[in-house]
Amino acid sequence: MRTALSVRLVRALIVLVVVAPVVVIVPAGSASAAGVSITWSKRAGGLVQPVQVTTARDGTGRLFVVEKAGRVRIYVAGRVLATPYLDIRSLVDDAGEGGLLSIAFSPRWKTTPYLWAAYINNAGDLRVARFRASRYTANTVSRSTLATTIDVPHPDQYDNHFGGQVAFGPDGYLYISTGDGGGTGDPDGDALSTRSLSGKVLRVDVVGAASRCGRPYCIPPTNPFVTSTTAKRSIWALGLRNPWRFSFDPVNGDLWIGDVGQSAQEEVDRIRAGAGGKNLGWSCREGRQVYNASRCSSGTTYTGPLYAYTRSYGTSITGGFVYRGAKYRGVITGRYIVGDFGSGRIFYSTRSGLRTGGSLPGITSFGESGGRELWAVTIDGGLYRMAARLR
Repeated sequence: MRTALSVRLVRALIVLVVVAPVVVIVPAGSASAAGVSITWSKRAGGLVQPVQVTTARDGTGRLFVVEKAGRVRIYVAGRVLATPYLDIRSLVDDAGEGGLLSIAFSPRWKTTPYLWAAYINNAGDLRVARFRASRYTANTVSRSTLATTIDVPHPDQYDNHFGGQVAFGPDGYLYISTGDGGGTGDPDGDALSTRSLSGKVLRVDVVGAASRCGRPYCIPPTNPFVTSTTAKRSIWALGLRNPWRFSFDPVNGDLWIGDVGQSAQEEVDRIRAGAGGKNLGWSCREGRQVYNASRCSSGTTYTGPLYAYTRSYGTSITGGFVYRGAKYRGVITGRYIVGDFGSGRIFYSTRSGLRTGGSLPGITSFGESGGRELWAVTIDGGLYRMAARLR
Protein backbone atom coordinates (compact mmCIF):
# COMPACT_ATOMS: atom_id res chain seq x y z
CA MET A 1 0.00 0.00 0.00
CA ARG A 2 2.70 2.51 -0.66
CA THR A 3 1.78 3.27 -4.25
CA ALA A 4 -1.04 5.68 -5.10
CA LEU A 5 -3.16 3.24 -3.11
CA SER A 6 -0.26 2.52 -0.91
CA VAL A 7 0.96 4.96 1.70
CA ARG A 8 -2.20 6.96 1.67
CA LEU A 9 -4.65 4.10 1.49
CA VAL A 10 -3.42 2.53 4.67
CA ARG A 11 -2.28 5.68 6.41
CA ALA A 12 -5.97 6.27 6.30
CA LEU A 13 -6.61 3.99 9.24
CA ILE A 14 -6.58 6.24 12.29
CA VAL A 15 -8.30 6.14 15.63
CA LEU A 16 -7.69 8.06 18.82
CA VAL A 17 -6.50 6.80 22.07
CA VAL A 18 -6.58 7.80 25.71
CA VAL A 19 -7.18 4.97 28.12
CA ALA A 20 -5.39 1.72 27.27
CA PRO A 21 -2.53 -0.51 28.34
CA VAL A 22 0.99 0.27 27.22
CA VAL A 23 1.94 -1.85 24.23
CA VAL A 24 5.10 -3.85 23.94
CA ILE A 25 5.97 -5.42 20.61
CA VAL A 26 8.27 -8.41 20.87
CA PRO A 27 10.20 -9.19 17.66
CA ALA A 28 9.92 -12.62 16.10
CA GLY A 29 12.56 -15.01 17.37
CA SER A 30 12.85 -13.33 20.75
CA ALA A 31 14.22 -15.59 23.45
CA SER A 32 11.84 -14.06 26.00
CA ALA A 33 9.10 -16.65 25.49
CA ALA A 34 7.70 -19.24 23.13
CA GLY A 35 5.63 -17.68 20.41
CA VAL A 36 3.61 -18.30 17.28
CA SER A 37 4.88 -18.48 13.73
CA ILE A 38 2.39 -17.14 11.15
CA THR A 39 3.02 -17.95 7.50
CA TRP A 40 1.16 -17.39 4.25
CA SER A 41 0.76 -19.64 1.22
CA LYS A 42 -0.05 -18.00 -2.09
CA ARG A 43 -3.20 -19.41 -3.67
CA ALA A 44 -3.69 -17.01 -6.60
CA GLY A 45 -1.98 -14.13 -8.37
CA GLY A 46 -2.71 -11.71 -11.17
CA LEU A 47 -5.41 -9.79 -9.33
CA VAL A 48 -5.36 -6.04 -9.90
CA GLN A 49 -4.72 -4.06 -6.71
CA PRO A 50 -6.97 -6.21 -4.50
CA VAL A 51 -8.19 -4.43 -1.38
CA GLN A 52 -10.49 -6.98 0.25
CA VAL A 53 -11.16 -10.71 0.45
CA THR A 54 -14.41 -11.89 2.00
CA THR A 55 -17.10 -14.56 1.93
CA ALA A 56 -20.88 -14.78 1.77
CA ARG A 57 -20.92 -17.76 4.19
CA ASP A 58 -23.35 -19.53 1.86
CA GLY A 59 -21.76 -22.97 1.68
CA THR A 60 -20.52 -22.55 -1.90
CA GLY A 61 -16.86 -22.30 -0.91
CA ARG A 62 -16.42 -19.05 -2.80
CA LEU A 63 -14.18 -16.21 -1.76
CA PHE A 64 -14.83 -12.75 -3.18
CA VAL A 65 -11.89 -10.47 -3.92
CA VAL A 66 -12.47 -6.75 -4.38
CA GLU A 67 -10.23 -4.94 -6.86
CA LYS A 68 -9.68 -1.22 -6.32
CA ALA A 69 -10.62 -0.17 -9.85
CA GLY A 70 -14.17 -1.46 -9.41
CA ARG A 71 -14.39 -5.21 -9.94
CA VAL A 72 -15.21 -8.12 -7.65
CA ARG A 73 -13.65 -11.47 -8.57
CA ILE A 74 -14.58 -14.99 -7.43
CA TYR A 75 -11.98 -17.45 -6.17
CA VAL A 76 -13.32 -21.00 -5.97
CA ALA A 77 -11.92 -24.51 -6.34
CA GLY A 78 -8.38 -23.17 -6.51
CA ARG A 79 -8.81 -20.59 -9.26
CA VAL A 80 -10.04 -17.09 -9.99
CA LEU A 81 -13.01 -17.10 -12.37
CA ALA A 82 -12.48 -15.13 -15.57
CA THR A 83 -15.83 -13.35 -15.46
CA PRO A 84 -16.08 -10.70 -12.73
CA TYR A 85 -18.77 -11.19 -10.13
CA LEU A 86 -19.51 -7.45 -10.19
CA ASP A 87 -18.06 -4.78 -12.46
CA ILE A 88 -18.80 -1.13 -11.64
CA ARG A 89 -15.59 0.42 -12.98
CA SER A 90 -17.50 3.08 -14.89
CA LEU A 91 -19.12 4.22 -11.64
CA VAL A 92 -15.92 4.36 -9.58
CA ASP A 93 -13.30 7.07 -9.10
CA ASP A 94 -10.17 5.17 -8.11
CA ALA A 95 -7.75 8.10 -7.92
CA GLY A 96 -5.55 8.21 -4.82
CA GLU A 97 -7.16 6.19 -2.05
CA GLY A 98 -10.42 5.96 -3.96
CA GLY A 99 -11.95 2.99 -5.71
CA LEU A 100 -14.22 0.11 -4.85
CA LEU A 101 -13.20 -0.44 -1.24
CA SER A 102 -15.26 -3.27 0.22
CA ILE A 103 -18.44 -5.33 0.04
CA ALA A 104 -20.68 -7.02 2.61
CA PHE A 105 -23.31 -9.72 2.12
CA SER A 106 -26.71 -9.62 3.79
CA PRO A 107 -27.15 -11.78 6.90
CA ARG A 108 -30.17 -13.17 5.01
CA TRP A 109 -28.12 -13.80 1.89
CA LYS A 110 -29.57 -17.18 0.96
CA THR A 111 -33.18 -15.99 1.01
CA THR A 112 -32.67 -12.32 0.15
CA PRO A 113 -29.49 -12.08 -1.93
CA TYR A 114 -28.52 -8.45 -1.39
CA LEU A 115 -24.98 -7.17 -1.01
CA TRP A 116 -23.70 -3.72 -0.13
CA ALA A 117 -20.62 -2.06 -1.61
CA ALA A 118 -18.60 0.97 -0.50
CA TYR A 119 -16.92 2.91 -3.29
CA ILE A 120 -15.91 6.40 -4.35
CA ASN A 121 -18.35 7.67 -6.94
CA ASN A 122 -17.53 9.93 -9.84
CA ALA A 123 -18.37 12.98 -7.74
CA GLY A 124 -15.54 11.98 -5.38
CA ASP A 125 -17.79 11.05 -2.46
CA LEU A 126 -18.02 7.82 -0.49
CA ARG A 127 -21.12 5.94 -1.57
CA VAL A 128 -22.60 2.82 -0.05
CA ALA A 129 -24.96 1.09 -2.46
CA ARG A 130 -26.98 -2.09 -2.49
CA PHE A 131 -26.93 -4.66 -5.30
CA ARG A 132 -29.19 -7.66 -5.83
CA ALA A 133 -28.17 -11.08 -7.11
CA SER A 134 -30.69 -13.20 -9.03
CA ARG A 135 -30.03 -16.01 -6.52
CA TYR A 136 -27.43 -16.58 -3.87
CA THR A 137 -25.48 -19.08 -5.99
CA ALA A 138 -25.23 -16.78 -9.02
CA ASN A 139 -21.68 -16.02 -10.17
CA THR A 140 -22.52 -12.58 -11.56
CA VAL A 141 -24.42 -9.56 -10.26
CA SER A 142 -25.69 -6.83 -12.55
CA ARG A 143 -24.73 -3.24 -11.78
CA SER A 144 -28.23 -2.29 -13.01
CA THR A 145 -29.59 -3.53 -9.67
CA LEU A 146 -27.79 -0.69 -7.84
CA ALA A 147 -29.75 1.27 -5.25
CA THR A 148 -27.94 3.97 -3.26
CA THR A 149 -28.03 3.55 0.51
CA ILE A 150 -26.01 6.54 1.76
CA ASP A 151 -23.53 9.11 0.45
CA VAL A 152 -20.82 10.66 2.61
CA PRO A 153 -19.61 13.99 1.16
CA HIS A 154 -15.86 14.34 0.68
CA PRO A 155 -13.84 17.55 0.13
CA ASP A 156 -13.02 18.03 -3.55
CA GLN A 157 -9.39 18.94 -2.88
CA TYR A 158 -8.48 15.60 -1.24
CA ASP A 159 -8.44 12.07 -2.62
CA ASN A 160 -7.52 10.30 0.60
CA HIS A 161 -9.02 9.26 3.95
CA PHE A 162 -12.28 7.79 2.70
CA GLY A 163 -12.51 4.93 5.18
CA GLY A 164 -14.47 2.43 3.16
CA GLN A 165 -15.19 -0.71 5.18
CA VAL A 166 -18.71 -2.11 5.23
CA ALA A 167 -19.54 -5.10 7.42
CA PHE A 168 -22.53 -6.53 9.22
CA GLY A 169 -22.21 -6.80 12.96
CA PRO A 170 -23.53 -9.68 15.06
CA ASP A 171 -26.55 -7.46 15.75
CA GLY A 172 -27.54 -7.57 12.07
CA TYR A 173 -26.84 -3.88 11.48
CA LEU A 174 -24.54 -2.55 8.75
CA TYR A 175 -21.44 -0.74 10.00
CA ILE A 176 -19.65 1.73 7.73
CA SER A 177 -16.25 3.33 8.32
CA THR A 178 -15.58 6.83 7.04
CA GLY A 179 -12.32 8.77 6.94
CA ASP A 180 -11.85 12.31 8.24
CA GLY A 181 -12.04 13.79 4.73
CA GLY A 182 -8.33 13.92 3.91
CA GLY A 183 -5.52 16.38 4.26
CA THR A 184 -3.04 16.57 7.12
CA GLY A 185 -4.38 16.73 10.66
CA ASP A 186 -8.09 16.74 9.77
CA PRO A 187 -8.06 20.40 8.65
CA ASP A 188 -11.83 20.85 9.07
CA GLY A 189 -12.05 19.09 12.42
CA ASP A 190 -14.75 16.75 11.14
CA ALA A 191 -13.72 13.60 13.00
CA LEU A 192 -14.67 15.06 16.39
CA SER A 193 -17.83 16.76 15.16
CA THR A 194 -21.14 14.95 15.54
CA ARG A 195 -22.54 17.18 12.79
CA SER A 196 -20.31 15.44 10.24
CA LEU A 197 -20.35 11.87 8.92
CA SER A 198 -16.58 11.98 8.37
CA GLY A 199 -14.10 10.27 10.70
CA LYS A 200 -16.72 7.90 12.05
CA VAL A 201 -18.07 4.40 12.28
CA LEU A 202 -21.72 4.57 11.25
CA ARG A 203 -24.37 2.00 12.17
CA VAL A 204 -27.54 1.67 10.10
CA ASP A 205 -30.35 -0.85 9.70
CA VAL A 206 -30.60 -1.84 6.04
CA VAL A 207 -32.11 -5.32 5.89
CA GLY A 208 -35.83 -4.81 5.27
CA ALA A 209 -35.50 -1.06 5.85
CA ALA A 210 -37.90 -0.07 3.05
CA SER A 211 -40.79 -1.90 4.67
CA ARG A 212 -39.98 -0.61 8.17
CA CYS A 213 -39.17 3.04 7.64
CA GLY A 214 -39.67 3.65 3.92
CA ARG A 215 -36.02 4.59 3.33
CA PRO A 216 -32.82 2.82 2.20
CA TYR A 217 -31.78 2.60 5.85
CA CYS A 218 -33.33 3.09 9.27
CA ILE A 219 -31.61 4.39 12.41
CA PRO A 220 -31.28 1.64 15.03
CA PRO A 221 -33.14 2.71 18.20
CA THR A 222 -30.04 2.08 20.34
CA ASN A 223 -27.69 4.34 18.37
CA PRO A 224 -26.04 6.83 20.77
CA PHE A 225 -27.36 9.98 19.05
CA VAL A 226 -30.75 8.64 18.05
CA THR A 227 -32.64 11.40 19.90
CA SER A 228 -30.29 14.26 19.01
CA THR A 229 -31.58 17.20 17.00
CA THR A 230 -28.10 18.28 15.90
CA ALA A 231 -25.91 15.16 15.62
CA LYS A 232 -25.94 12.71 12.72
CA ARG A 233 -28.05 9.91 14.16
CA SER A 234 -26.24 7.20 12.19
CA ILE A 235 -23.00 7.76 14.15
CA TRP A 236 -21.84 4.81 16.26
CA ALA A 237 -18.28 5.95 17.08
CA LEU A 238 -16.35 9.16 16.35
CA GLY A 239 -12.85 10.60 16.46
CA LEU A 240 -11.30 8.42 13.75
CA ARG A 241 -8.78 9.47 11.16
CA ASN A 242 -9.43 6.80 8.58
CA PRO A 243 -10.59 3.38 9.77
CA TRP A 244 -9.65 1.46 6.64
CA ARG A 245 -10.37 -2.00 8.06
CA PHE A 246 -12.41 -3.18 11.02
CA SER A 247 -13.92 -6.51 12.05
CA PHE A 248 -16.12 -8.13 14.68
CA ASP A 249 -15.28 -10.96 17.04
CA PRO A 250 -18.15 -13.40 16.48
CA VAL A 251 -17.80 -14.80 20.00
CA ASN A 252 -18.43 -11.61 21.97
CA GLY A 253 -19.39 -9.03 19.33
CA ASP A 254 -16.46 -6.69 20.05
CA LEU A 255 -15.51 -4.28 17.27
CA TRP A 256 -11.79 -4.16 16.38
CA ILE A 257 -10.41 -1.26 14.34
CA GLY A 258 -6.97 -0.91 12.76
CA ASP A 259 -5.98 2.74 12.50
CA VAL A 260 -3.06 4.21 10.59
CA GLY A 261 -1.28 7.06 12.31
CA GLN A 262 -0.51 10.53 11.03
CA SER A 263 3.24 10.47 11.58
CA ALA A 264 4.11 8.81 14.88
CA GLN A 265 1.96 5.88 15.99
CA GLU A 266 -0.14 3.07 14.54
CA GLU A 267 -2.94 1.68 16.66
CA VAL A 268 -5.56 -0.97 17.29
CA ASP A 269 -8.82 0.06 18.93
CA ARG A 270 -11.41 -2.21 20.48
CA ILE A 271 -14.99 -1.18 21.21
CA ARG A 272 -16.96 -3.58 23.35
CA ALA A 273 -20.20 -4.94 21.91
CA GLY A 274 -23.06 -2.47 22.28
CA ALA A 275 -20.81 0.37 23.50
CA GLY A 276 -21.86 3.08 21.08
CA GLY A 277 -20.76 6.70 21.29
CA LYS A 278 -17.06 6.15 22.00
CA ASN A 279 -14.81 9.06 21.09
CA LEU A 280 -11.46 7.72 19.87
CA GLY A 281 -9.84 11.12 19.95
CA TRP A 282 -8.54 12.13 16.53
CA SER A 283 -7.36 14.82 15.96
CA CYS A 284 -6.85 15.72 19.60
CA ARG A 285 -4.78 12.57 19.87
CA GLU A 286 -2.79 10.27 17.63
CA GLY A 287 -2.25 6.87 19.18
CA ARG A 288 -1.33 7.40 22.80
CA GLN A 289 -0.05 10.94 22.47
CA VAL A 290 -1.48 14.41 21.96
CA TYR A 291 -1.49 15.46 18.32
CA ASN A 292 -3.37 18.78 18.32
CA ALA A 293 -3.97 20.15 21.81
CA SER A 294 -6.33 22.82 20.48
CA ARG A 295 -8.75 20.05 19.49
CA CYS A 296 -8.76 18.50 22.98
CA SER A 297 -11.59 19.17 25.41
CA SER A 298 -11.28 18.78 29.17
CA GLY A 299 -14.93 17.75 29.32
CA THR A 300 -14.58 14.90 26.84
CA THR A 301 -13.74 11.29 27.59
CA TYR A 302 -11.50 9.76 24.95
CA THR A 303 -11.15 6.03 24.50
CA GLY A 304 -7.55 5.01 23.97
CA PRO A 305 -6.16 2.23 21.82
CA LEU A 306 -5.74 -1.28 23.08
CA TYR A 307 -2.45 -1.50 21.19
CA ALA A 308 -0.17 1.08 19.59
CA TYR A 309 3.25 0.94 18.00
CA THR A 310 5.76 3.40 16.61
CA ARG A 311 7.50 3.77 13.27
CA SER A 312 10.16 1.34 14.48
CA TYR A 313 7.72 -1.48 13.73
CA GLY A 314 5.67 -0.15 10.85
CA THR A 315 4.09 2.81 9.14
CA SER A 316 0.65 1.72 7.89
CA ILE A 317 -1.49 -0.66 9.91
CA THR A 318 -3.89 -3.03 8.16
CA GLY A 319 -6.65 -4.04 10.55
CA GLY A 320 -7.31 -7.75 10.92
CA PHE A 321 -9.45 -10.35 12.69
CA VAL A 322 -9.71 -12.22 15.94
CA TYR A 323 -9.01 -15.81 14.90
CA ARG A 324 -12.01 -18.10 15.43
CA GLY A 325 -11.28 -20.86 12.94
CA ALA A 326 -10.83 -24.57 13.69
CA LYS A 327 -7.57 -25.44 11.94
CA TYR A 328 -5.32 -23.57 14.40
CA ARG A 329 -7.59 -23.65 17.42
CA GLY A 330 -4.86 -24.69 19.80
CA VAL A 331 -2.42 -22.13 18.46
CA ILE A 332 -4.05 -18.71 18.00
CA THR A 333 -7.70 -18.96 19.00
CA GLY A 334 -8.90 -15.63 20.36
CA ARG A 335 -5.81 -13.75 19.21
CA TYR A 336 -6.14 -10.66 17.05
CA ILE A 337 -4.12 -10.99 13.84
CA VAL A 338 -3.08 -7.68 12.30
CA GLY A 339 -0.44 -6.49 9.84
CA ASP A 340 1.50 -3.48 8.67
CA PHE A 341 1.60 -2.55 5.01
CA GLY A 342 4.72 -0.46 5.33
CA SER A 343 6.99 -2.93 7.12
CA GLY A 344 5.28 -6.17 6.06
CA ARG A 345 5.17 -7.38 9.66
CA ILE A 346 2.32 -9.59 10.84
CA PHE A 347 1.44 -9.27 14.53
CA TYR A 348 -0.72 -11.27 16.91
CA SER A 349 -2.11 -10.13 20.24
CA THR A 350 -0.91 -11.29 23.64
CA ARG A 351 -1.71 -10.18 27.17
CA SER A 352 1.35 -7.96 27.19
CA GLY A 353 0.94 -6.47 23.73
CA LEU A 354 1.46 -7.28 20.08
CA ARG A 355 4.08 -9.82 19.08
CA THR A 356 5.66 -10.17 15.66
CA GLY A 357 4.62 -13.52 14.16
CA GLY A 358 5.72 -13.31 10.54
CA SER A 359 5.58 -11.13 7.47
CA LEU A 360 3.51 -10.47 4.35
CA PRO A 361 4.74 -7.44 2.38
CA GLY A 362 2.12 -5.15 0.87
CA ILE A 363 -0.86 -6.53 2.76
CA THR A 364 -3.98 -4.47 2.03
CA SER A 365 -6.61 -6.55 3.79
CA PHE A 366 -7.34 -9.67 5.79
CA GLY A 367 -10.47 -11.75 5.33
CA GLU A 368 -12.22 -14.87 6.56
CA SER A 369 -13.42 -17.97 4.74
CA GLY A 370 -16.77 -19.54 5.54
CA GLY A 371 -15.02 -21.59 8.24
CA ARG A 372 -13.33 -18.45 9.62
CA GLU A 373 -9.86 -19.39 8.43
CA LEU A 374 -7.81 -16.29 7.66
CA TRP A 375 -6.87 -15.11 4.18
CA ALA A 376 -5.19 -11.97 2.93
CA VAL A 377 -4.59 -9.96 -0.24
CA THR A 378 -1.57 -7.87 -1.22
CA ILE A 379 -1.31 -4.81 -3.39
CA ASP A 380 0.74 -6.67 -6.02
CA GLY A 381 -2.19 -8.97 -6.79
CA GLY A 382 -1.68 -11.95 -4.49
CA LEU A 383 -4.26 -13.98 -2.58
CA TYR A 384 -2.90 -15.87 0.44
CA ARG A 385 -4.07 -18.33 3.08
CA MET A 386 -2.72 -18.23 6.61
CA ALA A 387 -1.06 -21.02 8.55
CA ALA A 388 0.12 -20.90 12.16
CA ARG A 389 2.21 -23.06 14.47
CA LEU A 390 3.85 -22.81 17.85
CA ARG A 391 7.56 -22.05 17.69
